[in-house]
Amino acid sequence: MEIFDWLESTTLARTVGESLWLTASLSATHLIGFTLVMSGGIVWNLRASGLLLGRWPSAAIARPAIRILGIGLTISLITGFALFSPRASYTAPAGVFQLKMALLLGASIYQFTVHRAVRRIPALNATLLRAIGVIGLLFWISLAVVACWFILFE
Repeated sequence: MEIFDWLESTTLARTVGESLWLTASLSATHLIGFTLVMSGGIVWNLRASGLLLGRWPSAAIARPAIRILGIGLTISLITGFALFSPRASYTAPAGVFQLKMALLLGASIYQFTVHRAVRRIPALNATLLRAIGVIGLLFWISLAVVACWFILFE
């Protein structure tokens, strides 16, 4: 836990913690990043599951969805770290925060590994592709629910 105490003593943490405007701006930007992450993840998994955009080739949906997800993830990680820094010592041990981070990591790994592998298989079984899409949807929707839970009850 010493690292979290150190983080809270940094200039970044003190600056963010002492400025309502900066905290509000970071929170708004974090929400934009989260929206991009969720839209990229959900759109591609809806396509893979066959629930949306079924007439479009999956590659035509995957490329922009992954790009949007990556941009959103970058924004979310930067702003999330800045928002985390002033309260790291009491946020890090919280179970809901740990669950949020675990779901973000799991969903991201799933999206960037499983879906990348799926896109490289030319004639994938439709049932398997749907299952992969449904699992991805469960990851991203679970993350959204837990992230909202964290915001409401932190």
